[in-house]
Amino acid sequence: MSGPLPAAARENLATAIYRHIKRELMVGEHAPGTPMVLRFLAERMEVSQTPIREALLQLVSERVLHMSPGKSIRVPVFDRKRLRGLRAIRLKLEAMAAIDATPRIPDGTIAELERIHRSLVASKAAQDGAGTLRDNFAFHSTLYAASDMPDLIAIIETLWAQTGPSLIYLYQPPFFAMPGEHPHEEIIRGLRLRDPERVGRAVERDIEGHGEALLERLPDPG
Repeated sequence: MSGPLPAAARENLATAIYRHIKRELMVGEHAPGTPMVLRFLAERMEVSQTPIREALLQLVSERVLHMSPGKSIRVPVFDRKRLRGLRAIRLKLEAMAAIDATPRIPDGTIAELERIHRSLVASKAAQDGAGTLRDNFAFHSTLYAASDMPDLIAIIETLWAQTGPSLIYLYQPPFFAMPGEHPHEEIIRGLRLRDPERVGRAVERDIEGHGEALLERLPDPG
């Protein structure tokens, strides 16, 4: 007999949609200022608008999305002050996750990080912004997942969802390239040596260097 979904099923659907949209934001698939239109999202995901609305409201509550007084929801446009603040938080928390992961991470996962970084290098060489953002997210999320701090990872993911949309400014031709060796190379080296402090410093250099370049490329408010 057909009928409405049980409450648990509706909740699970909303949670799945929330995670899907959040990941899209983390890898820069929605640019700053993009309206999150219920009808369009529901049609794209082939679901009703109700779980979409629940997912979007949860992201609003996490300060990942912005709701206007007119109740429209969109990807926020951040100014330099807020991005600097978020970068300062990321520096501390992501270094903490990387340091905790270093003695735990399996050799096979380090090899996977090497593969992901090679893919990132190829994406950057091809000036493939979407591929670069996906590979960069995969590198960092794989590293942090090796830590024994699931609550910390959840906080980091929310920070990535907040800042991810702005990264499109960093990966528009010509792509930014940090001088010298990419910090990912030092991260991998530190992991091989099981040197937590070395890995933590390399993560900080990665966030600081790319964060400063992002601030330089951020459009001025119109």
